[in-house]
Amino acid sequence: MAYRSFKHLTTALGITTLLASMLVAQLSYAQAKPAGHEGWYQVELIVFARKNDTSQEHWPSNIKLRYPSDWVELKEITTAENSSVDLTKEAFYRLPESERQLNAQAQKLERNSRFQVLFHNAWRQVITNEKAAKSILIQGGQTFGQHQELEGSIRLSVATYLKLQTNLWYSQFDLNVGQEQTRQWPELPKQPNFLATPIAGLSLDSSLELEQALAVENQQWDNTLATPDNSNDPANSDNYLTRQIILLQQSRDMRSSETHYIDHPVVGIIVQVTPYPAQSVQPAP
Repeated sequence: MAYRSFKHLTTALGITTLLASMLVAQLSYAQAKPAGHEGWYQVELIVFARKNDTSQEHWPSNIKLRYPSDWVELKEITTAENSSVDLTKEAFYRLPESERQLNAQAQKLERNSRFQVLFHNAWRQVITNEKAAKSILIQGGQTFGQHQELEGSIRLSVATYLKLQTNLWYSQFDLNVGQEQTRQWPELPKQPNFLATPIAGLSLDSSLELEQALAVENQQWDNTLATPDNSNDPANSDNYLTRQIILLQQSRDMRSSETHYIDHPVVGIIVQVTPYPAQSVQPAP
């Protein structure tokens, strides 16, 4: 997979000279800093797709799709939590749009009919060595049955440099009207934080909590006297066929505070990881 500088992307999207000069200043600042060390960072990630891709790439179908066991999910601040969650001390909460640094880049993509923004979020976390690093679930784009166009996870760690590892797949679907599937694609794994029936008040932060939630849901299902007919439900995965899956498994060394662009014929990634000056903060369990 080719790598292009973020400057190349800004030119392609027509981002102004002012933004480009701001980026140069940002990179100069970043290069004067140490490459990275364990501690708190603010992470911002944009994943986008190129619409109506005309490339002649034939993506392999003999791919393995799997979620890691050591995952965490990004959390939304609920109405009940609005006044109790301190975003300067809590990890893996989606930050409000006003605290993002890449809004201008995302807006340029959204205004360009050639691109579709699949995911844009920012959060704070402790970044550790690779052995202790957790995988962060990433999901975005339109929903088809029990799946979304973008699924998978990323992992951030630090040694001499910050490291980003991506385990993402971008899926395209067709409505199932009884046609034969021309290529056999692997079955999409169910998102490990997926619940067919949401359970109020439960935040899934670990595999153990997921198992507990599923046990509750199974008990609820066993108590149901009849099995509902969901054949016409849009959430039923049988209503869709997989047309294509593109797997993005990359490992990229980065410097803190730089804006990095990972290029791909169909899917692009923009990421920025900035040291966050939180002093007495404890990482989320």
